[in-house]
Formats: sequence, C-alpha cells, structure tokens
Amino acid sequence: MRVGRQQMKTAQTIIAGRYLLMEAIGQGGMGTVYRALDRLTNQVIALKRVRVFQGMDGQGALDVRLAMAQEFRLMATLRHPNIVSVLDYGFDRDGHPFFTMELIEGATDILTAAQSMSLAEKVELVIQALLALSYLHRRGVVHRDLKPENLLVVNGHLRLLDFGISAAQGISDVSAEGMVSGTLAYLAPELLRGSPPIPASDLYSLGIILYQVLTGSHPFKVTEPTYLIFEILNAEPDLTSI
Repeated sequence: MRVGRQQMKTAQTIIAGRYLLMEAIGQGGMGTVYRALDRLTNQVIALKRVRVFQGMDGQGALDVRLAMAQEFRLMATLRHPNIVSVLDYGFDRDGHPFFTMELIEGATDILTAAQSMSLAEKVELVIQALLALSYLHRRGVVHRDLKPENLLVVNGHLRLLDFGISAAQGISDVSAEGMVSGTLAYLAPELLRGSPPIPASDLYSLGIILYQVLTGSHPFKVTEPTYLIFEILNAEPDLTSI
C-alpha cells in the first residue's frame, strides 16, 4: 500500500487481538489504511479498515458482512507478481471489516511514475496492469474501481491493489438504492447506465489511464460531475493527442 508523505498519527489500537495500529497512512471513500505491526509474525504490514455500514443495520448489514467475508476469502487466495497480496481478513470487535496486505514502501502511482519514463517503459507498465487484470478476471474478480491510485509502481514494477473489495462495496451500494460504486472519471458508460460491472468495464478504466499515461491529460477535459457524465455517455475521446 502506498505510504503518504504526511502520516497521520493515531492512538494505539489492537485489531483482532493481533494487529497493532501504528499510524494512518492513507484515507479514501472506502476506508482508512494504517501501517500496522503483526504481533504474530513481527512484520510491518498495511491494514485497511473498510467503511460499508453507514445507514445500515439489521439484516442489511448482516448481508453485506457475509458478502464481504466471501470476497475477503477469495482475495486471500490470489497471488500474482503484479497484485498486492491480501494476507488476512476479519472483523473488529464492533463488527467492522478489515483486511491486511503487503506494505509497499516508496511507491508512486502510475501517472506520477510515467512522467519520467520513455514510451517503451510506459507501455510496459500498462502491460503489467493488463496481466494483473487478466489474472483477476480469469478468477471471476472484477476490480470495479480501477484508477491511478490503485496502480502503484516501484522501480518499474507495477502492483494492483484494492481489487475484490470493490465488489463488496458494490453490494452495499446496490442495497442502498442502486447507487454505482467507483470513481467517476474512470467509470465505464455501461455502469452509468445501470448495468452490472464486467471485465470490459475494467478494461475501459485502464484505457482511460493509458490515455493519461501517454498524453498527460484525461480524455474528457471537464471536471464538473454532470458534464463529465454527459461526456462519458456521449462523446468520443480526442485520439489525436496520442
């Protein structure tokens, strides 16, 4: 997991009687990532506490918890040189989900890494991302939230993270009035139209990232959400910039 330059201190907390939280190193819409000490192995790892139960209780929260346990179980079996391995998973004393993974030090996102690379090196990064997606798709996992922040690079080696957990988040969203999960700038048109995510949806997202890697800009030059949705659904990217 990428470590931010400015790290947020947190009071010592032990998760599942095993993981000592050391400091928060990242935060997003789905949860907070901590540098943590695995007291069983004495290794420093990354631990992500996932937020999915806002506004949910009773059977709805139970259904999501069961779905997430299934997703975590699958994630923990996946091993590939271009994905960040999930090491363990569970629920804290309050029933909130978490999972642990390798801590990747000194990583930058794919767009930042590509800025100083040759064309051949940029293409190699995208090939590595395709290998990671191919591995996941063959095992029935659709990422659902592919974006530059989930493609980390260290010394030219790309690692994909936050796979699978997005599916559990999607289950939560659907149960809460059919909302679409993901990052708008990288969402495939079919998802905005209400279709379920498929492997092609991930490939669309990677195509947007490839455009950014090659040109340094997003194919749709708008940031206001309403106009961006219109562009995604109706416009064609300007390929002359590539």
